[in-house]
Amino acid sequence: MQSVYGFLIWLLGLVGLISCTVTNNLYVNDPVPAGKGMFRAYIGGGTGLEPEIDSVTDEGDIFFSEKVQMAPIVAAGGDLGINDRLTLRGAVHLPYAFGGFGLRLGVQHSLYDTWYKFNGAVGADFSFVISEDSISESSTKGSISGDFFMPFSYRFSENYEVYLTPRISLNNFYIKKNEKSRSSQGFPVNYPALSLAFRAKRIYMETTGIFFDNRIYPNFGIAFLFPLNKINQLKENISE
Repeated sequence: MQSVYGFLIWLLGLVGLISCTVTNNLYVNDPVPAGKGMFRAYIGGGTGLEPEIDSVTDEGDIFFSEKVQMAPIVAAGGDLGINDRLTLRGAVHLPYAFGGFGLRLGVQHSLYDTWYKFNGAVGADFSFVISEDSISESSTKGSISGDFFMPFSYRFSENYEVYLTPRISLNNFYIKKNEKSRSSQGFPVNYPALSLAFRAKRIYMETTGIFFDNRIYPNFGIAFLFPLNKINQLKENISE
């Protein structure tokens, strides 16, 4: 077991070293509370935003014109119910599949209990992406983000549900001045976003419009939702 943990630590370290900086816009915002002592999880993929680098000189100097572009991510996350309406949130995302490492943590308070067909919530997340150039040259060092969101949902039946989530996202990318230097400059990317999502049984499909610099950036994502489980039972399954 110790060898497995050692391998996982080494893998996360390697991913951080070769990472690219891409924000995670696959949120899987479910305002329905998980419920006290309950855990739910998902895994999926989609798109996020990264700084658009204009050019890199032969000497390694990096130039950009404060633009962004879409980039792919893989994400896995989960919610843990603290009480009937308060939920802790967390997610790991891997830009370009295994080209980076990001972590997001947050909290959400639901307006109604689990059994309501209509529900809403308010919440906030904090996230970061680690990026270094110890193995390969990189234009970015990382980013930090803060998000404030208010998702709404309506459940047609046990297997079908629709979600609408307005969100304010505050981001700051750190772009290196030279590929071989550690000095960097900040690039703030702050925007409102609106997500529309649909759940069919355990398949979650999401589209998000991001408004930045007088332009709308469409983002897409799809995820598989695992069933709710008691956290104590989850611990027993892991220990086995």
